Amino acid sequence: MISSGQGEQLGRSGTVMNRWSGAVLGWSSVVTRLRQSDYFVIGASRRFRAAQRRRTRTASRAGFLVIAAAVAFDAIALLGLQGSETMTALALSASTVGIALAGWLLLARRLRRYPEPVAWVVAMGVAVTTVATGLTIQSLAVQTAGYLIVIPVLVSLVLPWRTITHVRWLLGYAVVAIAYFILEPNDSFNVGERGDLIVVLLVSVGASLAGHVLLQSSQHRAFAQLERIRALQRRAAADMVELERAHHALELTARTDPLTGAGNRRRLSEDLRAVRAHIHRSGFTYGLVELDLDRFKAINDMQGHAAGDEVLRRVVEAIQASLRANDAVYRLGGEEFAVILSVPTLDGLAAAMERLRTIVLGLRIDHPANPPHGVVSISLGGTLIGLDDLADSDDAWFRRTDRALYAAKDGGRNRVELWSRPEEDAGAPSE
Repeated sequence: MISSGQGEQLGRSGTVMNRWSGAVLGWSSVVTRLRQSDYFVIGASRRFRAAQRRRTRTASRAGFLVIAAAVAFDAIALLGLQGSETMTALALSASTVGIALAGWLLLARRLRRYPEPVAWVVAMGVAVTTVATGLTIQSLAVQTAGYLIVIPVLVSLVLPWRTITHVRWLLGYAVVAIAYFILEPNDSFNVGERGDLIVVLLVSVGASLAGHVLLQSSQHRAFAQLERIRALQRRAAADMVELERAHHALELTARTDPLTGAGNRRRLSEDLRAVRAHIHRSGFTYGLVELDLDRFKAINDMQGHAAGDEVLRRVVEAIQASLRANDAVYRLGGEEFAVILSVPTLDGLAAAMERLRTIVLGLRIDHPANPPHGVVSISLGGTLIGLDDLADSDDAWFRRTDRALYAAKDGGRNRVELWSRPEEDAGAPSE
């Protein structure tokens, strides 16, 4: 059985354990919240780390040069010491300059990707040589103490390295500096002064850590804002691409026949202006062709408009596949189309038109109401356009193709006719 005293003892032990477990859980919660804060999340991101390494490398190299120059200048002031102390001071100054310059060179070449370890070693090297100066030269003990108190603050202002690196450096630095204040053998400070120096050093270390955190926080905010700006720029660029794609689609819709994919009348007018300009500049010739599907109305009447639409699509697809890059086909309306061909002669235009007629006939699309072949065929009328034709309007050009097209239909359909007379035709016979 458990006595009342043992019960009370167990109760007190349980209370202590509960308090300890509560404290551990509370500390764990604090650590978790810190790790999830923007300070640590941004600081751990790869992009920020890369930018931080670049800043640390640049700042470290500049700081190393400043250290070397300052120590060299300070060495001149030490020439007034006694002979042995002068040599010691110059040797320590030369060591400090050598450490700083070595770090500067390493960050320029082999260790440029590792600025934090190099900066950490150089900063600790400066601290060690500073302590060695105070230990070996009694007259510089007070000056050394001042340097040791000021260095942490200067480091927090110069080096934008990671917080964990700064904390590790402060711990190592504090151990070295406190050891100096305690073990300084020259009796330059009494016990009270040594304690005061340690307190001031700890204040300097705390200020260094606070300053580092504040500077890092400002860099984190700047980085987060820059990332938001970049995200907005990427989104704006994506929106611009989408807008351009939509604009291009609208342009195509505005200039393309939605059923067949051929150019519409607006596109034809624009391309005819381009043709005129090209003829004027180069003297080149073009062929303007007008074609019509023979007895197409019968397809719609007998098979329906859906079948008629499919016939139009297949015919235009075949024509477009046979054209060269500078040629184009346009839908004028219904089953009537126009084609612009880049050809040098009338014979070349005739051959190109005959090729189009043969291609459509070769599709073998059933059309019983179109004897004698019983398949879809086209009739074509064309005219050659050159420098002598620039004074004529587009309508005048099409009156020529109309005349030729009507001649092809009157001649039995499924044939090619060319307009070759120089005089203007006033009208055209009906179909």
